[in-house]
Amino acid sequence: MTDLLHLDARDLTCGPTAPDSFAHAFDGPGAGRALVTFESENHNGNLDLALSLLSTLGTVLALYPDRGCWDELTVRDDVDPGRTHGVGENRLHVDLVDRDRTPRLIALYCVRADPAGGGASALSDLHTAAADLDQVDRELLARPVFSYFTDHGVHGVGQGLARFPVLPPRLDGRDPIRFTSKMLPHLQRGELVDDGAPEQIAAAFGRLVAAAEARRTTVRLQPGQLLIFDQWRYAHGRMPLGPGQSDLSPGRRRLLKQAYGHRPAASGGAR
Repeated sequence: MTDLLHLDARDLTCGPTAPDSFAHAFDGPGAGRALVTFESENHNGNLDLALSLLSTLGTVLALYPDRGCWDELTVRDDVDPGRTHGVGENRLHVDLVDRDRTPRLIALYCVRADPAGGGASALSDLHTAAADLDQVDRELLARPVFSYFTDHGVHGVGQGLARFPVLPPRLDGRDPIRFTSKMLPHLQRGELVDDGAPEQIAAAFGRLVAAAEARRTTVRLQPGQLLIFDQWRYAHGRMPLGPGQSDLSPGRRRLLKQAYGHRPAASGGAR
């Protein structure tokens, strides 16, 4: 990922201006995404510092309070390969896409990289992808006629929306793009949409998926690296894990920690 802003954790966590420095770098040259590298091999200490960085941007969430602020993204070979814990490609998407308080910030911290060489994290700029569409497609995707399967048992993200638009009225960062590639096959079957033109809407959504994938970039996180991004702008995903995952013990497989955060509405995502 050649255009991803790389930052040294030491510069961001030491000194009186360190917190503000990270926020300005994230919103400025980072354009809402940054990769932070910690020199220390003490993951617990790094995770505490990572939360302090995330908190400079907004409010850190605990979606599952019994797990704390960090959730574990483990690898399992007994689940759908395309899901969160699977071994295949997890296609570009926005987490909690249907919630009325979709979290804006996601932080991914690498404890273990995939020893088989796979599992790169993917990002795609949805603002740019949406701008690749023509006006007719954008108008179709701005209709509040879409639905999706809601996550249960999560806290701090509001209620599930019965219907929502994929694209907000303006691509100015004040509202999320509610996008997940996994909607496409359902839309092609006439599902998850309440509108008189399901075929046209499915075709428009397919073009948005193609535009997002064309602009996808990847980074294979290494232990001690933290990726933070604004998911109101960037869809994310996972490239396939390397071969032979079943031959690896769970304690050797890729392990990421994930945290979420809100940003103050008045900031519009910028400082």
